[in-house]
Amino acid sequence: MMFLWMKTSTTQKQVSLGFNFLDISGKVQGNGTANLFSEDSYGLICANRMDLFDTSAHFSCKIPIRATTRPLLKSAICALAAKHLSRTQSDNCEKQSTRSARASLSSPTSRTPDWQYHAVRYYHQAIRCLKHAIALGGYDDTRDMDGGRHTDTFAAVAILCMYELMNAPGNAWKAHLTALPLYSASDSNLTGCSPVPIPQSPIKGPIFWSLARQDFLCAFISETQTRLNLDHVRLWQNFGLATDENSLLLPFSPFCTADIRASTDVDEDSKSNELLWLLGKVVNFITSGDGIKPEDYSRPAGQRMSLGVTQELLLQRWEKLEIELQRWYESLPPTFAPSARTKYTTSTEGGENVKDMEMIWYDIPMCAATMQSYHMACILLLVNRPQESTAIRSTVSARLRSYRLIQREVLRHGKEICGISLSDPPDAVRIHSVQPLFVAGQSFHERPEQELVLKLLSDIETELGWATNYQVRKLTDEWKVNEDDYWEPLMRNGVLC
Repeated sequence: MMFLWMKTSTTQKQVSLGFNFLDISGKVQGNGTANLFSEDSYGLICANRMDLFDTSAHFSCKIPIRATTRPLLKSAICALAAKHLSRTQSDNCEKQSTRSARASLSSPTSRTPDWQYHAVRYYHQAIRCLKHAIALGGYDDTRDMDGGRHTDTFAAVAILCMYELMNAPGNAWKAHLTALPLYSASDSNLTGCSPVPIPQSPIKGPIFWSLARQDFLCAFISETQTRLNLDHVRLWQNFGLATDENSLLLPFSPFCTADIRASTDVDEDSKSNELLWLLGKVVNFITSGDGIKPEDYSRPAGQRMSLGVTQELLLQRWEKLEIELQRWYESLPPTFAPSARTKYTTSTEGGENVKDMEMIWYDIPMCAATMQSYHMACILLLVNRPQESTAIRSTVSARLRSYRLIQREVLRHGKEICGISLSDPPDAVRIHSVQPLFVAGQSFHERPEQELVLKLLSDIETELGWATNYQVRKLTDEWKVNEDDYWEPLMRNGVLC
């Protein structure tokens, strides 16, 4: 409870700081309104979304201060806040408490600003500043001893990625991720552990991990390899990941050399970051297929090599990942255990109850979001288990029993994901639950479970303004292959649009 209280207190202070900065920026730039970006919207975006996996609240505490003298950061923050307001206000989907808070800050006669216009205007300002920063040349930190310019540039890219991700994933989002190298080319071949202390990176830890999460999402959605080299041991060690020379997690995570913090803040942060690294390895394993090189399967079907790795070798790689994921789970501190479970009995639209569904509560929002990602990783790993070679003697019964076991485990993990979302978690957790819910939905084959996932996803867009229609339509397209008589009328009548 002390941890939660301290975290809330810090966030409230920084939200106030962010409001003062944005309020002043609105006056300076002549927007005609003193409260262009309200306290509640800015706090909701930065404190609760971008800082969900960072107990130091870097994007809430540090970035607003730097933005007072950095036009790039100022424009990026204003663009993100305005886009949030444009989506929540235009769709009438903000919570009543948020509307009340905003109304109390506005004068009765004030005209509602055109938030979409402001979002686009600030976005283009940020892009111009970003191009100028890149044109300054080079990312060698010897040119900027304090690393401040690099920190601002990478932080702005992370914020602009969030701006783009509020819509369905598109080319602009991917373009931001490819705009900057996350480490210099001169270090790209240094994959071994460093025998000497690693120099401090010009990129702050929270900024790096925010970009790394975006990189994972891009690889997962696009079905490609991660841009970050997960075998670049020095890179990941520099940001607090404890790995050995074989790219295996150690049983503990040391302090990050780029961002030293109190020991009470390390466990949850580091465990969430470790899982992100493992998720990247799972996605890279899946997208590699049986190609000798990971990039082999990025080529068209007719241009791929006819040779590939054996099923036995693929199975060995899969088992190695399974062991790593299991060891990570077994090393979790008690904060990652649910604080309560209750039976979920509410029926779906069709009047049918979802079988064996629970509502699952966690005391710390970061832990809830991390566990949803863990269950998603388990599903991805289970459904992509390589087949044993047909040369290995096995009975039909044994193979079918193995398939049924995988299906049961996949359904269990899918229900765990939904159970966490059913416990009414904070908005930041709901935003990060979109991909886990999408994966859970792919694993369900019964109508009540499918309807539940669609409702959870649709409510995120309706209440938070975060686009989920892409995932909803993709799920219904997959499900209606065998059930056109049920899903097609819903799609035609706009129920699921």
